[in-house]
Amino acid sequence: MAIGTVASRVTGFLRLVMLGAVLGVGDVRQAFDLSNTMPNTLYDLLIGGVLASTLVPVLVQARAKDQDETYVQRLLTFVLLSLTALTALTMIAAPWLVRLYNGTTQTAQLDLTVTWARFFLPQILFYGVSATVGAVLNSRDRFAAPVWAPVLNNVVAIATLVMFVVVSEPRTVTPAGMSTSQKVVLGVGTTLGVVAMTAALLPSLRASGFRWAFRLDLRGMGLRHLGRLAAWTFVYVAATQLALLVLTRLATTVGQFPQYNIAYQVWQLPYAVVAVSVITALLPRMSRHAVQERLDLMRSDLDRGLRLSAMLLIPAALGLVVLAQPVAVALFAHGLTTYTEAEQIGSVLAIFALGLLPFSVYQVQSRAFYALGDTKTPALVQVFVSTAMVLVDVTLSVMLPAHARIYGLAVGLVAANCLGAIVTTTLVRRRFGSSRATGTQIEPGSRRSMTGALTRMALAGLAGAATAAVAAAILAPALPTGWTGAALVVALASVADLVIYWAVLRLLGVDEARAATAPLTRGRRPGDR
Repeated sequence: MAIGTVASRVTGFLRLVMLGAVLGVGDVRQAFDLSNTMPNTLYDLLIGGVLASTLVPVLVQARAKDQDETYVQRLLTFVLLSLTALTALTMIAAPWLVRLYNGTTQTAQLDLTVTWARFFLPQILFYGVSATVGAVLNSRDRFAAPVWAPVLNNVVAIATLVMFVVVSEPRTVTPAGMSTSQKVVLGVGTTLGVVAMTAALLPSLRASGFRWAFRLDLRGMGLRHLGRLAAWTFVYVAATQLALLVLTRLATTVGQFPQYNIAYQVWQLPYAVVAVSVITALLPRMSRHAVQERLDLMRSDLDRGLRLSAMLLIPAALGLVVLAQPVAVALFAHGLTTYTEAEQIGSVLAIFALGLLPFSVYQVQSRAFYALGDTKTPALVQVFVSTAMVLVDVTLSVMLPAHARIYGLAVGLVAANCLGAIVTTTLVRRRFGSSRATGTQIEPGSRRSMTGALTRMALAGLAGAATAAVAAAILAPALPTGWTGAALVVALASVADLVIYWAVLRLLGVDEARAATAPLTRGRRPGDR
């Protein structure tokens, strides 16, 4: 599973870099990004949040009663019928949906977005089937296929971009100048990636012993019960998507949605690798302790997860603050993306980096409430966070000139997630008590507070980032201008950053650093696992 996750992230990153080289960050890229984002947005809003939050527990219950095959047959039939109808409606409504999300007044760009949206909106159906089949596999303790399937999606998407370059003769990448073959290759190929991702799950589903039959006897499958379970999750998703709608319109109005979207995807990478992994391991433990009504152990689990996430994310966040521009130049200053455009992506990424740890803290702490079966609290917090994000985005968009609006939108994201971290920290303390009271232990006898641990990690992170900044300042003038020089700066400065960060962690006696290196400095003791 870990190897599959890394492979998915690496191929996804390669796909992002190739998109920048092939489409740049201009009007065509904005049309592509917006139309390709719409299926995910609408899927999450219409049914994705419901499936993600309720499906696995319901399937586990059905399996415990030996009724899971009948239930899954009905469920897949319901998903196929409902999402086929929803997909057809969205394709008909594509022109109105595009104008809802896209704030531009350029007719050619709007027309291209509508054309691609009609190619991409069928992905809604395949996302739904993929999520349902993935949940069925997880409920049957089959985890490999859902982890590896996105790799196939990325591989097909990369092959599509290569084919797009082949058919792009002459190479005209403007909304009005694109040929029919260019539109069709990107439209069909991108959606085929999602189809392939879904199809890749079916052999594993069959190997699990499941046999699907089309069933229309949907009464009695508990749709009302599913709806009640997912009601607050829908509130959460709706708040998130409404904030995204406002942000998208503000960014597309000034033609800056691609730069924002690219920086956001790079920013999400450390969170996906670190915090999502911690959340995956943490949630089952906290859920078991919630069943046992051991809030002290839940708090201890949460503290461990937060400290581990912070130890890994603080150097990533502070390192990105000082190295974001050479990172963006090294990755994206290729093909149709100019050096200046890559630098702008880097500036946005540097602002985003300030919100990496607050966002991760907010997401990790929200899982404590899900472990208790409380979906209402995270939903209400997200409404608060989304409202704050919209207010900051709109205010700064009015105050800033058009060319600088993207930086205001980045500040809105950071401010909203800082607020989310503060609110969830307050609510966690009220529900579970303070970390000092639980005495979270990484090593025997360690009873240091969360605030103290984070302070020492932050000091180490600042020392590492300062070292990286000095190294970059010394190296940059001596290296060639362009992506090759930027890549060398990032590689060498990052090594210096991590060496100093780890040394200062050890010097300050951070428990997590000692625990991580303990197996390297001493033999295994009896009973160690």
